[in-house]
Amino acid sequence: MGGSWDQNEPLSEINVTPFVDVLLVLLIIFMVTAPIVNHIIQVDLPEDSYNQDKMKPMQEPLRVVIDKSGVLYLGNTRIGGSTEDESQRVLGDKIKQWAKGQKKPWLVDVEADEKVDYGSIVPVIARLKELKVSMNLVIQPKPKK
Repeated sequence: MGGSWDQNEPLSEINVTPFVDVLLVLLIIFMVTAPIVNHIIQVDLPEDSYNQDKMKPMQEPLRVVIDKSGVLYLGNTRIGGSTEDESQRVLGDKIKQWAKGQKKPWLVDVEADEKVDYGSIVPVIARLKELKVSMNLVIQPKPKK
């Protein structure tokens, strides 16, 4: 087939089968022992020396609500404005007033009715980004079946 091999000539091919067998056995050993090793190690974590009673609760986020007709509310207060640009300006002014008494990071929850056009939400998000406010977009999760 490939030629004859004489007993006096050195064998120039390496037989890798035993090498592969050893590697597969090592792989199986590591796969079996790795999960066990993670559970064996016990770590005693240090206790917190800070008094939990002294911790201040996080500030309550401000709510910006857009109802189904596109009207803006800050909390439960309607933001007046004859145009969308006017409403955005008033929103910015009111958030600046609110932020003066708050510690950073300022957090605002943006809630919009599901029937609101996305184009009405984008300017609100853009205005909040201009003010360097962190925001959460609030949605209603789907009920589990």
